[in-house]
Amino acid sequence: MERTLRGRSAAAVGLPPVAIVVLLGEFISNVGSGATFPYLVVYLRDVCGLSGGQTGAVLVIRSLAAVAGAAVGGALSDRCGAARAVVGLAMTAAVSAAVMTVAHGGAVWAAVAAVTVGTGATAALMPALDALLARAMPDAAREKAFSWRNTVVTTGAMVGVGGASVVLAAVDVSAALSWVYALDAASFVVLVALVSRLAGRRDGTAGVRAVGAVPKDGPARRAEASVQAGYRTVARDPAMRRVFAFVLLVVAAGFAQLQVGLPAAAVLTDDVDGLGWVFTANMLVVAVTQVPAQRLLSRLPQPVVLAGGAACMAGAWAIVAMNAAPSTTSLLAAAVVFALGEVAYMPVVAALVNDLAPPHLTGRYNGAHTLAWTIGFAVGAAATGTLLAADSLRWFFACSAAVLGLAALGAPRLTRLAVPGGTDDRP
Repeated sequence: MERTLRGRSAAAVGLPPVAIVVLLGEFISNVGSGATFPYLVVYLRDVCGLSGGQTGAVLVIRSLAAVAGAAVGGALSDRCGAARAVVGLAMTAAVSAAVMTVAHGGAVWAAVAAVTVGTGATAALMPALDALLARAMPDAAREKAFSWRNTVVTTGAMVGVGGASVVLAAVDVSAALSWVYALDAASFVVLVALVSRLAGRRDGTAGVRAVGAVPKDGPARRAEASVQAGYRTVARDPAMRRVFAFVLLVVAAGFAQLQVGLPAAAVLTDDVDGLGWVFTANMLVVAVTQVPAQRLLSRLPQPVVLAGGAACMAGAWAIVAMNAAPSTTSLLAAAVVFALGEVAYMPVVAALVNDLAPPHLTGRYNGAHTLAWTIGFAVGAAATGTLLAADSLRWFFACSAAVLGLAALGAPRLTRLAVPGGTDDRP
């Protein structure tokens, strides 16, 4: 019966069973993560009793842990196999979340350690999950898989945020957050249970063996030497360097400002009541339009899609910049326009990274992609704090729009990316 249902699900979405299992695990884990991510500062200050300065220090340490985790996750995926890396990292994240349910008050530094380790493990999960999903798909179907992935992740986070908001509105915050983090831990355990069934099946992917299982002859020896070189091999790839720079700009000026800049704008204009609706609208647009839009966008050249995505994000911040005191309505409009940029950007850039990656370095290429995300987010968040503190709201979002515009203009340079088979199979 289970195999029949899984086969029907796979046929319905046009993905192989392995990809369905991975996406199901990601949906459940993102319900847990979505329930927690808006409330970390509340947890540190109200539950753990940290001062504002101590909370800021934890957030800085947490960002460094995310950068380190991105690099570690890619290396683990190549050396141990993507499925095994996901199992180990998800279990680490589950233990960290479980510690956070009880380690507060007298055990506050245990909670801080759990926050740091959990952040690193979650960041390390990203390249491992990317590699696992990419290896499960034929090259031509990767964008479809990553489109479904963006839909699944966004929908899971939306369910988690909504559920946590309801619970926190009805229950004491300290008690409610303990239950929220317990849910987060349980969601990672479910991911472990699902993916662990794949770990023994030649890395749970479409016939791609773990690195250690490759026979030591000719091409395999060269592949192993490349693995030993590690991220130096990735850094020597000029196409990947261009992708890295593009992602860093888009994340710093785009995604970081969605999560940090928009809330800061709402606080500075004393209009925070509708902030929850702003994020709900953003996630809803992504969840509803991602898969249908991918069918249309797949007919266009990848650089054109990426340029359009960055341009939409620039347009979103232009809406904010045009208002000296942005209202909830203007922030809502910006969030919706930004969501359209996300729909174009997310699956294409993930597919590009995996098209560039040799099979034996898929983890490290995805690790470099995640590293660009974490560095870009740290840079963007730091810029937000500096410029908004100087009361430069309109200029800040205008500058962010300009950076995204430059990224859009630079997207055509990605036409020289090498894809499997030597040519781009798009028109």
